[in-house]
Amino acid sequence: MANNILIDVSTTPVTYIPSPDVKHGDTVVFTLGNALTATATITFPEGTCLTTSGPYTLGGPTMSTAPLVVSLTALQRVYPFDVDINNGQESQARKGHEWDRKNGGIDVTSDPPKEVRR
Repeated sequence: MANNILIDVSTTPVTYIPSPDVKHGDTVVFTLGNALTATATITFPEGTCLTTSGPYTLGGPTMSTAPLVVSLTALQRVYPFDVDINNGQESQARKGHEWDRKNGGIDVTSDPPKEVRR
């Protein structure tokens, strides 16, 4: 049975509910939580374990991603991600220049399915 993992990128450090551990077929949702004025871009600099590669942009009407599926062929390892987040507090003149950088990771904890030999 697939699990749903919620990753709140507005917190420091990034919060995982229930944990950063995923299995193949699980779904991951990135969210800005209660940071209504923030914007964020999430990227996977070393490759992703998700079937949709991103980058993912949050903010305005898009406070969270649609559920993203952990690929059935993802290797067992940690897939680090970067979050560039703007909390909406700086002036418009500086917007885009004073973004905070956070990082996190998704840990694929089970091996990909093996092919059945005949």
